[in-house]
Amino acid sequence: MKVALVYPRWDWIEYNGLAEPVGLLQLISALRNAGHQVEFLDYSFCSRLNELDEKAAGAGLIGVAISAAAKMSRADIVTRHLRSVVPDALFLAGGAYPSIFPGETLKSIPFDFVLVGEAEDSIVELSDAIANGNDTSGIRNLVYFKNNELVENPRRPVPSDLDALPFPARDVVDYDSYLSEGMSEYGMITTRGCPFKCLYCKPSTDFIFGGNIRYRSAENVMEEIIQLAEIRSVRKLPVFFKDDTITMHPAEWFETLNHLLRGEDIELCWHCNSRVDTVTREKIRVMAESGCSCISFGVESGSQKILDFYRKGTTPQQAEEAFRWCHEFGVEATANLMIGFPMENEEDLRMTYDHLKRLKPDDIIVYFSTAIPGRYIHDWARENGYLTSDSNPELLDPARNRANEVMNMRLPFLELNDVIHWKRRIERYRSWRKVSSYNNIKHWTAELVHHPGSATKKAFRVVRGFGGKGEDVVSK
Repeated sequence: MKVALVYPRWDWIEYNGLAEPVGLLQLISALRNAGHQVEFLDYSFCSRLNELDEKAAGAGLIGVAISAAAKMSRADIVTRHLRSVVPDALFLAGGAYPSIFPGETLKSIPFDFVLVGEAEDSIVELSDAIANGNDTSGIRNLVYFKNNELVENPRRPVPSDLDALPFPARDVVDYDSYLSEGMSEYGMITTRGCPFKCLYCKPSTDFIFGGNIRYRSAENVMEEIIQLAEIRSVRKLPVFFKDDTITMHPAEWFETLNHLLRGEDIELCWHCNSRVDTVTREKIRVMAESGCSCISFGVESGSQKILDFYRKGTTPQQAEEAFRWCHEFGVEATANLMIGFPMENEEDLRMTYDHLKRLKPDDIIVYFSTAIPGRYIHDWARENGYLTSDSNPELLDPARNRANEVMNMRLPFLELNDVIHWKRRIERYRSWRKVSSYNNIKHWTAELVHHPGSATKKAFRVVRGFGGKGEDVVSK
């Protein structure tokens, strides 16, 4: 059967940067392995909504990926259009938002089904049933309406052996367009799940991946790296490991990866997300040897009070250690901050600013705290009367809010302008660090030679940062 899987990034600005949908690409591989014909409908570069109609024609099942509440409006536009193009197809939603809010998704957009959680097995089972004219009602992870009643089937256990899952179908991606439009790294994932309890992430991650963390072996990841190098005909790969916390792997995992890379003569330049309490000096040393060029740490705040409110489980002192080790081994260390939490006051923001001066980060990204549905922070803000907007989906994108300097929470101890003031002050400090750090200048010069487009954009942000606004606000 022909199945069309849709990435509905239509007329949408990615403030956090362009990236291929790795999870959706894995579903394409799973369906191909099961014998289905699969079309990938990527609206990222479409100037007209009907550009991909021919690829959708004849599909028996059309699956639409919705990664976040902010993307619901785009998914709605694309889905209703495809409904008119392929009226006989069945329509399926999947991804992070439908996994957390399956009923709301079905009520908002004309889907026939939602698949919740990890879907490599479920989507194959559903596609097989549709192709053979069999009953779909008992398929695990499936949610649908029957006689105006919401039916939520039991969930299947999450796959324990991630090495058994197929690699993403990267051959369907127009990587030349992604790279020309600003993507600088290929995405990969080596773990699923997160064992931590942060207020701004949980429990949504548990709805998607379960409450524990599962790992891929270094050997399995190496196979994917080799496949990607062959598809792109290169031996030097820039990679972003998109795991929530890749440093849950022990140091030995990175040692194995480094050994395998040398054996294949592949040079990996990679960056990742991490927590300051999951690294050691030895681990960062080994990561650097395997090609780690940058670690983005969730620093969040320099105030222990705010870290505790966030249920972060870390301390400012742990952050100082982690950044010191990164500086020692030449790994760029980025501090991701989250300011504007309702319990925050002027002193907390000052502590965060002073904390940055001790960390001496190579880069800083300042987010505004955002109450996103499905996360404890949203429940807390609503129950305590701090939620100001729950109807505008674009206010549910923290990266957009950062760029446009808006929030969806009321602050009892601060005005929005106070938060903006500190955000701009931090941006000015970031720009000063960029032009005064030898490592930053060296990396930027190298990037200017090899990737002049992205290097120029970064330089522009530094210049704007001296005025307090690092990003150029664009509206659509």
